[in-house]
Formats: sequence, structure tokens, C-alpha cells
Amino acid sequence: MTTTPDTAALEVAERIRAGRNFLITSHRNPDGDALGSGLGLQRLIRHLGKNARMQVRDGFGHALHNIPGASEVSVTDALPADYPNAYDAIFTMECPEVERTGYQVLPGPVVNIDHHLGNKMYGEINYLDLEAPSVGEMVMQLNRNHLRVPIDRETAVALYVSLATDTGFFRYHNTTLRAFEAAEELVRAGAVPGDVSLWINESNSRGSIKLLGLCLTTLDVTPDGKIATMQLSKAFLADAGATPEDTEGIVNYGRSIDGVLVSALLKEIDDKTTRVSMRAKPGVDVQAVASMFGGGGHKAASGCTMPMPLTQAKAKLVSILQEIV
Repeated sequence: MTTTPDTAALEVAERIRAGRNFLITSHRNPDGDALGSGLGLQRLIRHLGKNARMQVRDGFGHALHNIPGASEVSVTDALPADYPNAYDAIFTMECPEVERTGYQVLPGPVVNIDHHLGNKMYGEINYLDLEAPSVGEMVMQLNRNHLRVPIDRETAVALYVSLATDTGFFRYHNTTLRAFEAAEELVRAGAVPGDVSLWINESNSRGSIKLLGLCLTTLDVTPDGKIATMQLSKAFLADAGATPEDTEGIVNYGRSIDGVLVSALLKEIDDKTTRVSMRAKPGVDVQAVASMFGGGGHKAASGCTMPMPLTQAKAKLVSILQEIV
């Protein structure tokens, strides 16, 4: 029997009400939805008088440290020593595959909350909603229909970051009526859109801007004008004085070119490994491409790791993309 999103949300609420101690994590290199949804859920659980803590495998960009509660997030490569016995559940936010967490969360009481196509349904509870504009909006649905905790300003800001960043500040095709209804609720609760936009979009580090400049020098567009690629060598990070978190958003510049249907940023991990981020305009499914290499995401935004050097990975990726566009 197929479980509806609301039925799954009810199961999540029952698990929260029955438990006392919870752990929250998300995917590696966490973005606004990963952190905003997790911190929003953490605050709701704490308002119920229960314990909740969030930890992630990798660090995150300077702008996201403005999310209320972000300073409490533990960045570590290991789960707590008392996991899983001391926890009533671990929530994996926005992770279509369990490996995306970077942790060995299984076996354990996993609650999988996600909106990605191709989710592997690996949790004891799988709250999956493919129509949700963001996982933070799913947390809102969970609260609105089942937990019914009043949303304070700090919670509203965290969930608004999730919603705004995953919809591209209401520019992407997942900007549905649900997205605007959620935004209205969060603004009424105290989130200020202008403030969030200012520290997400206009608080870049100097290193990130220098890194963007270096990547733009590698911009390559196929002769038909439909595929744009950029490369990020390991040397670029040192040359720009940047960190891995400063790569966020670079791939979107290729997508912004008129006529380009797919943009890809290829990041050199080592001599044999390349990490790929892809963004697509409507009509092109880059999630299908990412899945060829064990990756995933959305049709319009996906990533994967290719087991080959940077130059070889670019040639292979462009060949595959040319077949689908």
C-alpha cells in the first residue's frame, strides 16, 4: 500500500511525541534547505520539551551561519558514541540516498524526510513529498497538520531560508502556490525576506568572488550553445584563498546564459575523482544523468561523483549531455 505524504507525516509526529531524544543530520556540503529544515525541526522538537541536536559531516558557507541555531550545529566526521541506542530517531533531511549523509546511520531508527525524485526509501519512516518546494516546507506541513507548535520568529527564519534558497528565491519551477502560502505564513511569523536575501545573496566572502572569477575563465559552451561547463581545479581554491563552501552557486552562472539548457561545474577532488554539479532548464532531466554515476537530486538540479580525472570527466559528461539535449 502506498503511503501518502500526510500519512507519513503523522507517523513522524507520533515518533516525536513518543520519544525524548533526537538527532538531526542532512547531506554532505549542506545548503540552505539542509540546514534550514533541520534547524527548524530542531526548534519545533525543543518547543515540545524534548531534546534535539543537529550535526553534519561538512562545514557550510558564511552566509548560512546567520540561520538561528547554526552556531550550535556540530560539524564532525563521526556520529555520537551513544548512537543509536540513546536516540529515539535520527532525522535525515533532504538525503535521497543514505550515503549522502556521510555517516553510517544504518542500522538505526532513521526517519527519512525528503522531496527528491528517486529517494531510496531507506528509513523506518519515509516522509517523501515530491511536490514540496523544499524540505523546510514539509516540516511546516508536519507542524501545521500534526505537531501544532506555534512558530516563533527564529523558527520562521530557519524555515524561510530553506524555502527561499531551494526555490532560488522564488524563481525556479518549484515555486508553486504551496511555496507562496508557506512564505506568507513564515513572514507573518516574523521572517523578513529582505534581511534573508541580503545575507544569503549579498554577503559573499572575497575568496568566493575570486574563485568565481577563476572558474569563469574556464567557461566552455558547446557549438550548439546548449551545454555550458566550468572547471574548478584544486589549485583554484588556494589561488583564491577560498574554501570548499565558497563553490556554492557557481554552477548557476552557466545556466543563466541565453540558450544554455544545462550547466555543469566539475570540481577536481583528486587525480582520479571529479565531483559534478548540474543545473538544467525545464525539459532536461539531469537527475537521470547523475544517477548513472550513483548520484541524484532533482530533474533541474543534481550532482554526482565521476571516478575519473577532471579532463576525462568533462569529455564524458558533455558526450552524455549532448545525447539528451
